[in-house]
Amino acid sequence: MPPLPCWAGQEARDMAMGQAYDGNRYLRYTNVAIALHWAIALLILYNLASGLLRPVLPRGFFVLHISSGITILALTLVRIMWRITHRPPPLLPMAPWERITAHGVHLLLYAAMLLLPLSGWAMVSANPPAGSPGAAWAEAHRPPPPPPAPTGGPDRQATGGPAGEGKGGGQPPRKRGPVMIWGIFKLPLIAPINAMGRTPEGVPEQRELHERIEGAHLLGGWIMLALLVLHVAGALKHQLIDRRRELARMGIGRP
Repeated sequence: MPPLPCWAGQEARDMAMGQAYDGNRYLRYTNVAIALHWAIALLILYNLASGLLRPVLPRGFFVLHISSGITILALTLVRIMWRITHRPPPLLPMAPWERITAHGVHLLLYAAMLLLPLSGWAMVSANPPAGSPGAAWAEAHRPPPPPPAPTGGPDRQATGGPAGEGKGGGQPPRKRGPVMIWGIFKLPLIAPINAMGRTPEGVPEQRELHERIEGAHLLGGWIMLALLVLHVAGALKHQLIDRRRELARMGIGRP
């Protein structure tokens, strides 16, 4: 038997020991993993566009942002469980530094797919409970909405209220109500964060927390975008320069 190449890992050693396998199937992700990958990818692209470009896009483009984010969180948990219970195919031959970079980017992507939706969920929760004294106080002390942009286009200078309402178009903040996920079920709020604004005394602290979470959420969006660029660049490098048929592993092209 010829010596194994330097990049060979446990998978290659298993194959060398004579385990039967279908080569194409062995190097390709499962259909479930492929479906989860592309579903999450499409939702991430929508959320990045609707979040990072919110000031310049029509207000209606953002309407599904929260539903999409919570779906990303749910699908990511399913994907992690699938990854734990189903061994992924081995990486294609690559230099050691590429292997380390690929593992690092994947790990950071998984972290971002969990932390970004969770921070968005926390941001939605960082508002006084409906009908509470804190909600009445916050409504009475809400800053006036910015005037509409004279051209009718998006008002890029508008910052809205403390929770970020009214951003884009200089429109008044929407009246608060339950956050519905895909119009099907109500998103439960994170109780400890939501309860901070139950009294007027807690509203300023809750607003400050909201601003901190919002800043972290925005920074996380840019980090996610950078990780996606690295992920796509690496896949295209293996596909186009190394001629390794990387995309076929995720269902694009023939096996």
